[in-house]
Amino acid sequence: IYYLQGQVCKGQVIKVQSKVKDSSLYKTGEFLRESGISRQTLYTYLTMGLIEEAERTETGRHLFDDRALKRVRIIQRLNSTGYPLREIKDIYFKSGR
Repeated sequence: IYYLQGQVCKGQVIKVQSKVKDSSLYKTGEFLRESGISRQTLYTYLTMGLIEEAERTETGRHLFDDRALKRVRIIQRLNSTGYPLREIKDIYFKSGR
């Protein structure tokens, strides 16, 4: 089974086949659809340092990887159990996870 891997070329994400699922790159809209969060929530997470972009295109657009997607899912789970975002950052992400 092959999965799609994102490659950046002249500011565009080009999909190519790869056996490695974890190397996908998502444009902001794709990332929002995959994660189920709003644009405002994404920028809150970026500003707080909860997630990081994988890279930027030549035109300055954010690209996100599967690591950021996994972190968003962890943040959502912890936040839904009552942990505030500041505590999530201090406790979970400062430990280098």
